[in-house]
Amino acid sequence: MVSTKMRKLSKRHFQDSFIVYFILIIFFIAGIIIGAIFVNKLDIRENFRFANRFSWIFQYIEGERYRAIDIFKLSLISNMKIVSIIWILGFIGFGLLVIPLIFCLKGLTIGFTVGFLVKKFGMKGFTFALLGLLPNYLIVIPSFLAIGAIGLSYSAYGIKGKGSRAYHRDIVDYSILTLLFFFIVIFGCFIEGFFTSYFLNLIIFNL
Repeated sequence: MVSTKMRKLSKRHFQDSFIVYFILIIFFIAGIIIGAIFVNKLDIRENFRFANRFSWIFQYIEGERYRAIDIFKLSLISNMKIVSIIWILGFIGFGLLVIPLIFCLKGLTIGFTVGFLVKKFGMKGFTFALLGLLPNYLIVIPSFLAIGAIGLSYSAYGIKGKGSRAYHRDIVDYSILTLLFFFIVIFGCFIEGFFTSYFLNLIIFNL
């Protein structure tokens, strides 16, 4: 019964949200480009100072040896915060302004991370990005796009229908869809914790 409802909600969402996905993808790609430009504009020391704010990977490279379970927890908490912010923004109606910017920042982080790894470690960095980061990105990015599109759509819907019975009823559907895709994000966090760190050691540090 629950799974059937989720399938129906997901199908309806994807059918109705093509333009929303297009907008978020544009902001995401713009962020990746900006991140790649930052890498080339800053020197190595500035890159590290900037990068440490975004990812455990750079802290790990500088000597902070996190365990796999610690990386999983860091990733889970970070992604949970982002999903919660998107859900709240969609719920209170500010998603139209802020959610696209969140995706731009997400793209910036990824563009900077991959660009820096390739710039500093060359082929090793590219190989790590391909084997260590791409599997996680292939899971997390589509899930975040879905969560962002849900929040953006509901935010627009709320502006038009706030106060109506349908709006309050659909809060449950909105929350269920967000939670559904967040479970997929959790799997991505597991990949980051237990596989990304393994490939980081294997490729970058040759351990």
